[in-house]
Amino acid sequence: MIIIGPAQTVVEDLENVSVDGYDVIVRLNNGIALAQKNPSVLGSRTDVLFHNLMEHGDRSAGAIPAPLLREHGVRFLVFPHWGFKGSKSRLYKKREELHGCQATELVVPSTRFCESVRRQLDGFQPTVGASAILFFLSAKCTEVAIHGFTFFQTPYLLGYNDAVATADEARSWAAASYVHDPSREKIVVMRYISSAEQRGVRVALGANVRRFLLA
Repeated sequence: MIIIGPAQTVVEDLENVSVDGYDVIVRLNNGIALAQKNPSVLGSRTDVLFHNLMEHGDRSAGAIPAPLLREHGVRFLVFPHWGFKGSKSRLYKKREELHGCQATELVVPSTRFCESVRRQLDGFQPTVGASAILFFLSAKCTEVAIHGFTFFQTPYLLGYNDAVATADEARSWAAASYVHDPSREKIVVMRYISSAEQRGVRVALGANVRRFLLA
């Protein structure tokens, strides 16, 4: 399976990678919009979408109406922040909106997973990207490929979040909510990669993912 992040480096990361050849393609938030613009590089479908369900306003992560989810083949819409204060209302609202939509199932990670990640982040809430990475690194996967993540050290690919145009703005965006800590996330991600590899999982990191993870 492959997780495709929104960093500006994702196209370079995916050079010589056939995204559609993976059994499971995972994207984040407004990632479908990026894929629609460049399906030959970023892939033409989305099997799993991790989304914070903030679809409107200054902190919008992109609207995901049911027709868009169906069109891109989203089988599972994952809301990773359901266990955090003030988040459940978004979950209930989206569940009601998707009622009767048999193509896409709205799901949440287990309480055990959420609490474990929060403890390892010293009480901070994981970003959507970190949630996806940590979830699949701890799952029973043969291979986990991770591309398009620089942990807020570069801008996003154009069209993902127009409010972020520089690396400094990316860091400010992550810090603005006061609930995320990308530096801690990098440490935890490296810990999960090591654990997955010890279990025999093949972890394939894009060149820029590896570079910025170790930066």
